[in-house]
Amino acid sequence: MLALLTTPAPSAAPGAGSVVLTGVTPAVPGPDDTVSVTGAVVGGGQRAPGRVGVRVDGGAVVAGHSVAVTTPGAGERVPFTVRVPVSALGLPGTAGVHRLTVTLAGADGGVLAETGTELPWAPPGSNVPALRTAVFWPVADRPHMQAVSLGEGQAAQPVFRDDALATDLGTAGRLGRVVAAGRGLDVTWTVDPGLLDEAAAMSRGYRVADRPDGADPRQSREGTGADTADAWLRTAADAVRGRTVDALPYADPDLASLAHRERQGVAGPPSGVLAGATTAAGPAVADALRTKAAAVVAWPYRGALDSSVTALAGRLGLRTVLASGRGLGTGSGQPRASLAGGTTVWVGDPATDTTLTRDLGGEGGVVSGRQELLGDLLRAALRGPGGPGGVVVLPPRRMPGEVAEALAGALRAAQGAGWLALSGPEAVASGGPETSVAGFGRASAGSAGELPAAVLSTVRATGPDLATLTRVLADPTRTTDAVHRAMLRALSTGWRGDPHGAEGYASGLEDYLDRSIASVRLLPRSGAVTVTGGSASLPVTVSNGLQQPLAGLVLRVTSGAVDRLTVGRRDTPVTVPAAASHTERVRVSALRNGPADLTARLITAPDGKPWGAPVTVKVEVNKVSLAAVAVVLAAVAALALAGALRMRRARRRRG
Repeated sequence: MLALLTTPAPSAAPGAGSVVLTGVTPAVPGPDDTVSVTGAVVGGGQRAPGRVGVRVDGGAVVAGHSVAVTTPGAGERVPFTVRVPVSALGLPGTAGVHRLTVTLAGADGGVLAETGTELPWAPPGSNVPALRTAVFWPVADRPHMQAVSLGEGQAAQPVFRDDALATDLGTAGRLGRVVAAGRGLDVTWTVDPGLLDEAAAMSRGYRVADRPDGADPRQSREGTGADTADAWLRTAADAVRGRTVDALPYADPDLASLAHRERQGVAGPPSGVLAGATTAAGPAVADALRTKAAAVVAWPYRGALDSSVTALAGRLGLRTVLASGRGLGTGSGQPRASLAGGTTVWVGDPATDTTLTRDLGGEGGVVSGRQELLGDLLRAALRGPGGPGGVVVLPPRRMPGEVAEALAGALRAAQGAGWLALSGPEAVASGGPETSVAGFGRASAGSAGELPAAVLSTVRATGPDLATLTRVLADPTRTTDAVHRAMLRALSTGWRGDPHGAEGYASGLEDYLDRSIASVRLLPRSGAVTVTGGSASLPVTVSNGLQQPLAGLVLRVTSGAVDRLTVGRRDTPVTVPAAASHTERVRVSALRNGPADLTARLITAPDGKPWGAPVTVKVEVNKVSLAAVAVVLAAVAALALAGALRMRRARRRRG
C-alpha cells in the first residue's frame, strides 16, 4: 500500500487514529491554483479536538489554512477538506517533485497522525520538455473457458470452469475498469486474443461447470454474463478504434515457463500447437474488436528475459518483446534495445514499474498511485538531454482496476500540464541512440511460480488422445480447434501464482478427452440369443456420448463357430447422431444346431485400428427344432399306415 493510509505518527498518543487521503485537486497545480486536499480522520478510540493541515517537504504546517476537527472514536471517521493557495506552499521557481504531507495535530500542537503523497510542480518558465511516453495497456486474464461444449454445431454452448469473468467484465469489475480507464488515451492496447474469444463466446450464450474443469458438459448450468460480455466487447471495440492494438500469442502462453522447462528436459506441447498461438492471434483480435492487430508481441512473465526465453520467442516468429529490464544488459537506460536477429525489445521504465506494482486497492489508493506516478514521470522528464529520449510504461499484465485508473489519471494530468506527450513506442525511441543487448543476467523474477512440469507433460499427452478422437468425428475441425486452444490456455501466464488451478485445468482437459473416447462404445448384451430357422437379424448397438455425430467407424462382426453360424456382412460403416445410440441389424445364417459366439467390435475406417472393447454375443442355434422333427415323423408314419390299409382293402376285394 502507498503511504496514503497511515499509522499514527511516532509521537502520537495511543488510540489517536489515522489519516486517510482521498483527493488532491488539481493533481498538477499551477501558480494561480488552490490545492484542495480531501480525506478523513479515522478514529482510534479517543475523542479530542485537533486540526488538520498540510506541509511541503518536511517544512512547517502552512499557517492559516488548517481546519478544526474532533478526532472520532473507534470505528468512526470525520471527513475534512483543506484548501491551500499554491502561493502559500512556498514552492520554488524551478520544476521538481515535492512531498505533500497532511498532518493531524492535537490541541497542544503535537502530531497525532500524518500521511503524504507527491506533488509535481512545473511552473511557467521552467521549460520542462514534453516527455515522450509510450504505454502498453494490457487486457489479459487467467483462462476460464474449457474445451467442452453442450450441444451440436452452431447451437453448441461452451462450458466455463467458473463465472468469474462475468463479474470482471462488468463496469465495476477489473476488466471493465481497465477498458474504461484507457478509453480516449493514445496508448498501445496489448490484448490476449484468448480473452477476447472467451468474451465473444460468453456473449452468444454459455454454461458454467458444476465442478471446475469437469469433463461432462451436461453437468453445468446456464451462465449469467452474456449481456455483460456483449457490452464489454462493444466498449472495448470503441476504445481501441483508431489506436494501435498489439496481440499477445493466443491465450498468453507462459513463454518463460516453457523455455525454462525445455531447458530442464521437460517437453512442451507439440510445436504446431504453440505455433498456432501466434497465427490465431490476429484473426481473434479482428473478429472481436473489428480492428487489425499491428503485431504479435512476446511478453515473458514480469518482463524478465534470458537467452532461453528470447530463443523461444524467435522460434515462434515473435520479433517484438516487452521487457522490464530484469536480466537485460544494455549498458544504457534507453527504452529500446535490439537482439541478434533483428528482435526489438521495449524496456519498461523501472520507476513507474515500482509504483504500478504496488497495492492501490485500499481507500485513497487511486489518488496516491496517480500522484506517485506523476512524480515518476516528471522526474523522467527532468532528466534532460542525458536521459533517454522517452519512457515506456509497462503496467502489470493483469492490471487491477485501481492501477488502471491511477495511471490514466496521471497521464491525463501530465498531458494537461504540457510536460508529457503520449505516442507510440517508435516515437519514444527516436530521440535516443540504438542500443544492443550486451548479455543476460539472472532474471529471477521470471522463475517465481512457473508452471509445474506436470502441467506441460499432461498437455503434451493430450496430443495423441486428440488424434485418436478425431478419427471418428464427422466434423473433427471444431473439436481439434477447441482442444488446441484449451491446450494453450492450460499453459497460460495467467496461472502464475495458481499452480493448482493450472494442474486442475490440464487434468480436466485430459479427462475430457479420455471420457470422450470412452463414450463411443458398443453396448453390452446380457443373455443368449436363440436363432431358429435358416437366418436371423441380430441387433448390435453403438452408443455415442459425444456432442457431435460420429463417422469413420466400422462395425465388424465375426463368428466364433463358422460351421454353425455365419455372418452375412462382416464390416458395416456406422454413423451415429450426436448424444444418441444407433442399432445395427446384423444378418446371420444358421447351418446346424449348437452354441456359437459372435464378436462385435468397432474399428476406425481410415486405418483399421480397434476402437474400444469388443462385445461378445452368445447365440444358440436351433436350425430345426425337436418338436418339428416329431411332427414330421408322425406325419410320415400316418401316411405309411394309411397306405398299408388301402393296400389291404384292395387285396380283399380281389379275393
